[in-house]
Amino acid sequence: MKTWIAAATLAAAALIAQPGQALDANYSAAQEAQFLDWCTGTKSASEGICSCTLKSISATVPTQALTMFLNSQGAGGMPTFNQGLVATTASVTQALAVCSR
Repeated sequence: MKTWIAAATLAAAALIAQPGQALDANYSAAQEAQFLDWCTGTKSASEGICSCTLKSISATVPTQALTMFLNSQGAGGMPTFNQGLVATTASVTQALAVCSR
């Protein structure tokens, strides 16, 4: 099961993050604040790590995908499976890992 989930996550991430295509999304101040609140609260990461993560995902995660991700985090349970959500979650997780080093 874990292998399938990992494969699905990687495949979905590949759909959003196309090599050589920098997105550099312009997140709103409200999105940035919501992400930083989630990251420092839920993930207990430092503000520096969270800022690094936000900057990193802006190259691959569109504003609509970030909104969907942030909205799913407050649902209190497993979000509905959605390929875009899986890809965004993978991007955020990867960026958090890189910025935490």
